[in-house]
Parts: sequence; C-alpha cells; structure tokens
Amino acid sequence: MIQSPRGMSIMEAYGLYRKNSLFVNRKYQRKLVWSIKEKQSLIDSIIKKYPIPLILLAETANHQYEIIDGMQRLDAIFSFIENQFANIDDMYFSVKDYTFAQTMADKNVFIAKTDVQYISQEVVSDFISYQFPVTIFESNSIDDINETFRRINANGKHLSPQEVRQAGNTSQFSQIVRELACEIRGDVSKSRLLLSEMPAISIDSKNISVGYGVIADNTFWCKQGILTTANVRDSADEQFIADLLISTLLSQPLAASKAEFNNYYGVGDVDKSNELEIKINAIGKNNIYNNIKTVFSYIYNFCDTALKGERLKNVLNPNSGTNPVKEAFYTLFMSFYELIINQNKEPFDNQEIKEAIYDLHSKIPRTNNYNTTKARTKNINLTVGLIQNFFKDSTNTFRNSTSYIIDFQNYLMKSKVESAKYDFKQGLFDLSGTERKIKEKMFEDKIIKNIAAMSNLGKGEQGFLFVGVTDKEEDTQRIEELDMIGDIPRYYGFGVVGLERDAKLKNVTLDEYISEITAKISNSELPNNVKVQVTKDITPITYDSHTVLMIVVKCGNEPIYYKEKMYMRDGANCVEVKGSKQASIYKLFQ
Repeated sequence: MIQSPRGMSIMEAYGLYRKNSLFVNRKYQRKLVWSIKEKQSLIDSIIKKYPIPLILLAETANHQYEIIDGMQRLDAIFSFIENQFANIDDMYFSVKDYTFAQTMADKNVFIAKTDVQYISQEVVSDFISYQFPVTIFESNSIDDINETFRRINANGKHLSPQEVRQAGNTSQFSQIVRELACEIRGDVSKSRLLLSEMPAISIDSKNISVGYGVIADNTFWCKQGILTTANVRDSADEQFIADLLISTLLSQPLAASKAEFNNYYGVGDVDKSNELEIKINAIGKNNIYNNIKTVFSYIYNFCDTALKGERLKNVLNPNSGTNPVKEAFYTLFMSFYELIINQNKEPFDNQEIKEAIYDLHSKIPRTNNYNTTKARTKNINLTVGLIQNFFKDSTNTFRNSTSYIIDFQNYLMKSKVESAKYDFKQGLFDLSGTERKIKEKMFEDKIIKNIAAMSNLGKGEQGFLFVGVTDKEEDTQRIEELDMIGDIPRYYGFGVVGLERDAKLKNVTLDEYISEITAKISNSELPNNVKVQVTKDITPITYDSHTVLMIVVKCGNEPIYYKEKMYMRDGANCVEVKGSKQASIYKLFQ
C-alpha cells in the first residue's frame, strides 16, 4: 500500500535519523556520491524555501524505514545540521538553536563547530520546520521494494550507465558484481545499514574532500592508475568487475561494448542474462567469488613486493601520462586468472614478471570502439606466454596465505561499523618499556577472554581476532621505534606490524611462534568445542611481506563461560557480564 504524499518536516526526519529508524539497503542502493557543492545547492534551496523533489520511503518492521529515493538529499540535510559543511554563504547550522541537535552533540554523536559564522536563530527555525514531500510505501516484500527502486532509477539522469544497470537488479550476477566491487574498493559492509553509517563506507577523493570514509585515491584502482577517481565515483569499477566476471564465466573474453553489457544485465536488445545465471549455478557462487578474489590478491601481492614506489600503470604503460590503463590491466588479470585458476599455478618470481610485462600496452593491439573477443584472446595468450615461466605448479590444497589480502583489508574496514565482531592485537610483547616481555596474564586478557567474548556474539555469528595489527597510529610508531622496523604498511588507520618481530624477540621461527600461540589456546580453560573450532581455523595471512594471524571464532548454539565467568564484546572492548545481564546474552541464541 502507498500512502498519499504528505509533508514531513526536517525536524521529524532528523528525529527518525538519530533514533536509528532510517536505513539503506546496499543490495539496491548506491553509495553516497554528492559533492559539497551539490549539498550546498540543496541547502540553499531549502533556506530560500524552494520546493525539493519527493522522498520515497519503504516502511518495514517496527516503524523503521528504508530509503528508496532521496538518500543523497537526506544525507545532505542531516550533515548540514551536524556541521559537516557550511552553506554557500560560508555559514554553519547553529546547533545550539535546535535542542535535539544540541542533545546529540552533548552526547558526542557529532562535534559541533565553534568560532564560525552561523545562520540566524530565525533561519534555523524555518529550516527545521521546512516541509518536504514524502511518500511512504508499506510493504513487507523485499522484491516489491527492489522493483520500486529499479523502476525509479532505471532512467535516472544522474546515474552512470553501470549504476542504471545495477539499480534494483537482484540477479546472482549483479550481486556478485556489487559484492566484489565493494571488496576491491574497501567499502564492504553488512547489506542493511543505518543512513548514519553510510558516510563511513562511501567514496571520497582528495580533490573533493566530503569527509566520506573511503578515499578513492587510496583504492587499488586509483592507487595503481587503472581507473581515475572520477571513474570510481561513477561506478566504472563495477563495470570493470562485470567485464572480468562475464569473461571468466563464459571462458572467453567479452566483446566489451555498452550493448553487450546491457544484454548480459538483461536490459539490452538481446537478453543474455540467463546464460550467466546458468553458469553461476553450475560453478557455484562461492567458487566464482573466491576465484576472482584469489587472483586479485596475487596481483595485490605482486604490486606490494615488486613495484615498491612505482604504480602498476607506469609498468604496463610507461607513457600513460594521466591516462588510466584499463585494457592492459584487463589483459594482465585474465592472464593471471588463466595461470592461477585454470592451470593451478602460482607466481614465484614477481620481479621477473614485472620485467616481462613492462610496456605491455605497446604489445597488445586495441580497437577504437570496443575490444573484440578475438583481439582480447590474442592479447591474453601473448601475456601468458610472457609470464608463464615465472609461475610454478601449486601444491596448496587450501588457500595460500597470500590469497587472503582482500579479505583482510575488508575485515579492517568492516570493523569501523561492526567493532564488536573484530579485535586487533599488535602482538604479545609489552610496548610500555624498553625491556620486552610476554606475561601469561597478558595472553589470557588479550586472546583467551576475547575468544570467550566473541563466542557470545549470538547464534550464527562469528568474530575475528587479528594478532599482528595495531589500531592506533601511536602504537605503530612505537613499534617502529622499539623494533627498528621501517615502512610498516598502513591501511585506513591500521598498522600491519606482523608477527615476525615477536618471533625474533623470542628467538624462534615464525612457524614455531604460531604453533606456540595455537598450543596456548588448546591448553586453555576454554570449552573444548571452542578450542577445537578456533585452533582448526587459525590462519596466517601475508600482507606486504608481514604475517598476521587471523583467529576466527564461530558461535555455537548457546553462550559459553570461561573460568565460570561470562564475557561479551561491548563495542571494541571485552567485559564481564554479571547477574541478570546474562539473560540478554542467552536471548541472542534463541
């Protein structure tokens, strides 16, 4: 049922926003993309009392709302109230003149600006009283909501061609494209987010500087010069992923034209979408997903170990200037895919690979309008010939430690909005003094109790504990100083310090050190089923030549106790649960 359009005041909408009732479903919604200038233009219209377009919400359970149309506008309004930008006259919203906003600031939900020019009290009053048109769509059907979104956005003038293809498309293929693109960009998250959480996983750039959490310049695509920041903000990276995915599913390169992309998305003149769904069902969604991520992880490792200060674009095309190197990278990726996935090989000499692909751009023919299957196949075969001597047969039954690079980066990003599920320890040696020691109590507090707490996240949940990672820059710098390690890799505020330094301090090999940590968990007083699961799933991850230990904790059917005490995760902290509060933990397992 659709309610008749009505007016909703900004005051009412902001109340829903800060009472956690406005949600975004990433299965069909795109990320936040508006620039400051676009936001200022909307705010100016509201202040000058011009009408703005209708907002469409879908009412779900418990009087919660998913935003079908109007996410960018609502975000602009709320971020103006919370002093994230000034209006076109360089004046900020006066938080003190809006009681509810001041309450939020007092609770440190956001930081109000001081010593700036503010709009007047009268303008504040008019602003929060402003009524914009809203229609509420009442439906418990996810399919209805998806289709509504698709129909509204399918011809959107502000959407790129790829965003139009993805809009409201819930096929297996489009889901894999969406999820892989998020993982490669680093904005992976749960599928349903509060609107207030969207900025943390939306795309910013150094030139635009809106304050979003993911800097396009730092993504793999832009860092290596494969795409531009504008490309990433317009979702060209998703089209690139679609290109790779179609090519691997069909076992031959796609003739990458706009018409063919439309056809395989089922919105072109010839509907080829069913071909992809049949292939996905035959191969398995998880297998396809992991194959693509594995190849990307090997390429990440190649860039980290062989390039060192160079960009991949300057290796693939030394004369590229400011131009991206999309087709050369496509060819390189597909060549790696052929060797790693189809021939079960792995690279063993990245330096030789670098020399072999130098100026690959000049060696591969290109057409003006699109790349034909025949030409692309020839390019891939040529590149495989150049690099195959530097790959060897893989003896790994399970995933190689290098293949987890993308997963690892995404766990770091997920922790920003799901802190209870993730914990990070720099290592087991104390950083407080010059005499480096491991204390048994430290291992119990840092590792064992956190495993116990993560075991109580709830039925079907799982937590991740990483050893060899700092989540504070001061700790990263302290380790650089104490352990005399330079160039520790950083990723969005995390320092990947590795466990090699701890092993060196103990005068043991890295394998012996990891075995020691595993044995300590096995010999602890954790319940036996927890110890068996955790030690079975302990995984070393190689990231830029540093080894991190990933400890996965999978929750069972009921809460656990450690030494007759119950623990839980409170945000990023491990706390003991006492008395009647334990009942709330049991409810998580019902």
